[in-house]
Amino acid sequence: MKSFNTWNLTNNQLHELFKDKNKFISIRVRGNTWEPITRWLRLDSRIFKETTNRPRITLCDIESLAEIYNYRSIRWKAKKLTPLPTKLIPKKLKNIFRKLPLIKHLAYELEITFYKYIENNSEQLISIIIPARNEEGNRELFIQALNKFKQISNKIEIIFVEGNSLDNTYSLLEDLKANFSDSFKIFLLKQSGKGKKNAVVEGCNISSGETLAIVDSDFTVDIDDSIAAIMESKKNENILINCSRTTFPMEKNAMRWANYIGNRCFAIFISILINKPISDSLCGTKVFSRKFFNLMKKNGSWDSKSDPFGDFTIIFEAAKNDIKILNYPVRYYARKSGAPNISRWVDGLKLLKVCLIYLVSDI
Repeated sequence: MKSFNTWNLTNNQLHELFKDKNKFISIRVRGNTWEPITRWLRLDSRIFKETTNRPRITLCDIESLAEIYNYRSIRWKAKKLTPLPTKLIPKKLKNIFRKLPLIKHLAYELEITFYKYIENNSEQLISIIIPARNEEGNRELFIQALNKFKQISNKIEIIFVEGNSLDNTYSLLEDLKANFSDSFKIFLLKQSGKGKKNAVVEGCNISSGETLAIVDSDFTVDIDDSIAAIMESKKNENILINCSRTTFPMEKNAMRWANYIGNRCFAIFISILINKPISDSLCGTKVFSRKFFNLMKKNGSWDSKSDPFGDFTIIFEAAKNDIKILNYPVRYYARKSGAPNISRWVDGLKLLKVCLIYLVSDI
């Protein structure tokens, strides 16, 4: 995707970029600090003469114009920190500096990417992937959720992925498949590997829907909110719905204190790295398009084993592949049965490693 420099465009050329109805548009502007300095150095300012030669376009200006033409911003990032040559500086080091909060706001050149918003009203198939491990005690929640899924107007398929449970979760899922097979197509897999990421990968790999939703089997996220997020996501293939449990007060004992602090710290760190606010970095409920899924499959990130849950990979790859990330507030409850299937300290270190990989990358 070619990036256009606003300081070289005429009025007509700028408007034509949006009138051409491209799916994506990438535009560079001078940083707010540098924009007047570059004009003053060329004496191209009303301070020095009656009229100027080049346009004065800021990030705010270009975002406003894009919205007029029904383009939505994905995110902006610093592309060039200084007008001085930086060829001798290692690329990984430059990638780190471009992400630092104060420095990126003072960058010489900023690049912002837009996508054309076209609402999809077709009755496309929706795939709902539900990884399940040691969830035998949540039978009633499963039944309640499946009955709620009947309210979805689109055709849906349910993919249960049972992950090496120590109880009778697999038998429970077999019963649910038999009892609800008249309502939707249901698949039941026994996970071949270990961990939630592997379960999600195996479930998504056999899915057929144009919209893919990951829903945790403890159903601590309100099922009505999960369904609403799914219905919003299917409207456009260029968005990722990242559900947020931390927006509204959660039920007592819904999240352990250390987990909450870790989640918030990671959310802030990720927000800095991708320059896009993320309010909950580890909510298991995420909804995205077949298009985005195929992008991750193609570049190999989907099958990476570095991320224990897959949440970070999905967020980082969305930013990398110009997918709009939208935070969707949901209600969050305490577990009714069982215990969380995570090792917070060991998994926390793995998640930190994932962040460091993307810190030095050209994201």
